[in-house]
Amino acid sequence: MRFITSIIFLLVFSSSIFAQMQRQRAVKDGPVDDIFRIGSLIGMSTVVNLEARNLNSLITHNFGLVSSGIEEFYGLDQNAAVRLGFDYGVTDKLTIGIGRTSVEDNVDFRAKYIVLEQLKSDKMPVQVAIKGDVGINTQKNTQFDDFTFQERLNYFASLMVARKINKQISLQIAPMISHFNTVKIEQTGVVPENTHYGIGLGGRYAFDERKAITFEYLPVIGDRSPGTKNHFAISYEIETGGHVFQMFFMSGKWFTEQHLLARTNTDFFAGDFRLGFNINRVFGL
Repeated sequence: MRFITSIIFLLVFSSSIFAQMQRQRAVKDGPVDDIFRIGSLIGMSTVVNLEARNLNSLITHNFGLVSSGIEEFYGLDQNAAVRLGFDYGVTDKLTIGIGRTSVEDNVDFRAKYIVLEQLKSDKMPVQVAIKGDVGINTQKNTQFDDFTFQERLNYFASLMVARKINKQISLQIAPMISHFNTVKIEQTGVVPENTHYGIGLGGRYAFDERKAITFEYLPVIGDRSPGTKNHFAISYEIETGGHVFQMFFMSGKWFTEQHLLARTNTDFFAGDFRLGFNINRVFGL
């Protein structure tokens, strides 16, 4: 009888210990933190979203080409491009946003949704998100006055797949498509493309919890508009409390991915790039 009682006690005790171990493992598992620090590398979006009921204000600013030389103070004297944007975390997985770029007065509306989350247990080894963006050219001058609302629209969509390799390195790949309802013919007999396909490549290397280097590269796949180049950018990122600052060099003058993919006309690796900065500020609402 004592033997049977001992066996029962041992089984119950072992089950309790096993259950506790399972609960401990469950607690340790969960989504991987800080795959990227914020929702964009420089201009390219990342798989990271805001937490629910958080608001991010983003000021993006770049100058003219550094290759313009001392006469233009390496681009600082040239006209600057600015985008002011706001993103809001509807849920932990869904973020919506609006922004306006000073170039062509483009106003864009965007949404991003996390489909799968990378888990610490590696049961899900990657994080997957989808993004859509609709922009409208609101510029008023003789060139655009006759355009209808439909003709002023531009679109972007991407599927982002990323993985945090270790504490320092995160990588992302993103098949993407950009479309403009209207394209401008710059040269007689040369017709630009309305639609561009690309593969966005990006990454982040963290020096510590506050400082990192990020990069993005948006090569076009297939037909492209004449005179356009693949966009590239690299930045130094630093976090100070609720702010994330990024100082960067980028080839394109645009800040929305449909423009960076389809309308970049300068070559970073030929020395034609711009100095700029991003300022992100997150507010809990």
